[in-house]
Amino acid sequence: MPTRDEQVAQIEAALRHRFFPLVPRVDAPDRAGWTDEQHDTDRLSRALAAYAVVGLCEVDDGVAAGAITDGKNDGGIDALYFDQAQNRLLVVQSKFKRTGTAPAQDEVLKTINGVKALMARRFGEFNTAFQNRADQIEEALDTPGVVVTVILAYLGDNLGPHVGNDLNALKVELNTVSECCKWDGCGLSIVHGWLVAEQTPAAVTANFVLENWSSTAAPRKAIYGQISAASLAALVTQHGKALFQRNIRHYLGSVGVNTAIERTVRNHPGDFFYLNNGLTAVAEQITQAAGLPARCSFALKNLSIVNGAQTAGAIANAAIAGQISPDAKLLVTIIEIGVTTDDIGVRITRARNHQNVVRSVDFAALDPTQERLRRELAAAGITYHYRPSAEARMRRDDAFAVEDAAIALACLSFDVLTNAQMIPLRVRNQPILNAVDFVVAAKKEVSRLWDQDGDLYKKLFPADLSAVRTCRLVQVFRFIDQILAATERSELDYYRRMFFRHARYFIMAFVARRCAAVLDRAALTLSQADRDELSRQTNELAEVIYAVSVPQQGLRGYLAIFRNLTDAQPLAERVLTRLDAPPAGGAVAAAPVVAHSPAPGATATAAPTTPTPGGQQGTVS
Repeated sequence: MPTRDEQVAQIEAALRHRFFPLVPRVDAPDRAGWTDEQHDTDRLSRALAAYAVVGLCEVDDGVAAGAITDGKNDGGIDALYFDQAQNRLLVVQSKFKRTGTAPAQDEVLKTINGVKALMARRFGEFNTAFQNRADQIEEALDTPGVVVTVILAYLGDNLGPHVGNDLNALKVELNTVSECCKWDGCGLSIVHGWLVAEQTPAAVTANFVLENWSSTAAPRKAIYGQISAASLAALVTQHGKALFQRNIRHYLGSVGVNTAIERTVRNHPGDFFYLNNGLTAVAEQITQAAGLPARCSFALKNLSIVNGAQTAGAIANAAIAGQISPDAKLLVTIIEIGVTTDDIGVRITRARNHQNVVRSVDFAALDPTQERLRRELAAAGITYHYRPSAEARMRRDDAFAVEDAAIALACLSFDVLTNAQMIPLRVRNQPILNAVDFVVAAKKEVSRLWDQDGDLYKKLFPADLSAVRTCRLVQVFRFIDQILAATERSELDYYRRMFFRHARYFIMAFVARRCAAVLDRAALTLSQADRDELSRQTNELAEVIYAVSVPQQGLRGYLAIFRNLTDAQPLAERVLTRLDAPPAGGAVAAAPVVAHSPAPGATATAAPTTPTPGGQQGTVS
């Protein structure tokens, strides 16, 4: 569960990403003299009012932005929307205050008076946003059964008692014959809940027509038979990624064997059944229609293809080029798993996919923590790829993959411990979360970080891992990596160049130790102050670590040092001793600073890179 500050950060990011293009800054006379910060907060408040309309009425962002009425002569009403589907006139007052402060009594009294003025049809007291919709407002007020609903949207969770008393008094005054007025507070937990709920994949209910089919009933119901490739293509087109929610991978694009699948479907449709392995799907419930073994229709509730995403995607891609012949058919097996209380769905997915060539990272898709992270990040406008896909291979500032997260968490999540600190942990049989262990693993055998059966994955991705912190650490990792890559390129000395190539993860662990306040901040992006501090500490610590490492480098190269715990741990302890030592003679001579910080928003030229799993580009390790 995200902390309160992290929830606020997610909401703020979503409001900026989704509504700022629709909600411009207002430079009106009544806002003369406002600072940029005041304008920004005002814009966020209006965006929050629009999002309250989205969350309550399930309209699109553009419609909700059009409901904003905030401004001079707004009667304390920031948004107004006639929700005909639910027979209510929504009156929204919003306050975007990061501290969680609820609307004050005087602010709510202004809204109450605004409601009374609307109900009295005193439209001349309001601004043009109201007057332009006077006909719509009158229609709502003249429709029997319509309830004027006052909504207070804010970032806290408790309204003051006086505010509640005043709104209850309004209800008593207006609800003389039947309910025509009510109110509700939409605080932080409700607003954040809207964001997360929007990211929940829709359950797929579909019909499959199987030919030459058969079934088994025990110990679990299953059906298997032939499905036409054309009907499968239509299903993929209709439901998209939701159809593969239980799969470990999405469609990877027209690469490798997928190209051959497309070609066979188009050019040799009659051979396709014999050349393809087919699909496996699971469903909560299978319902049979009246039919014969030669042909029958089945209704499938909560359907998911767990093996065959590449086949399904390639067939759908082939359908774009032209109509698929009815002769193209493939084998499908559908297993009924019910409303699972055990792990049968996961077991089926894992077993069926182990028959193919897959990587350990692919099975991260079976961890519910990964889906939770995706939803929480998507709510803030960040794309998180924990299933391999064609899209995941494209590098973007507002997206990252599970591999990126794993390396960033390994380098920046843990403290650097000495052997003396680890001894009592071993005695008490407690887990040892030593940063050096993780950075050495990332350098030597990076796939260990995302191996679900290994000892590192669960430490990197615990069930309570914060999505905001994960995203922030990825941002920090990318920024520091750019600095160190630029330094490597600038070095003329071979040994210093190799140091900055191979010591990056090790350096980051010490930067994380020194910059805990920067890393712990509940914000999805780095401020200029954050960048300045990270850049300064990276430069200083890199030089300290280099100076301490020089004697050791004479015995072993830097690649070997940072890939082996027996070399890296003693080096870490000497660095800690150096950092904790009092200044000699009261001052420390400044080490030569040669690292370079990229300008804000700029992308440093990449160091020599190798493709990391999932298609992202990562630095050489």
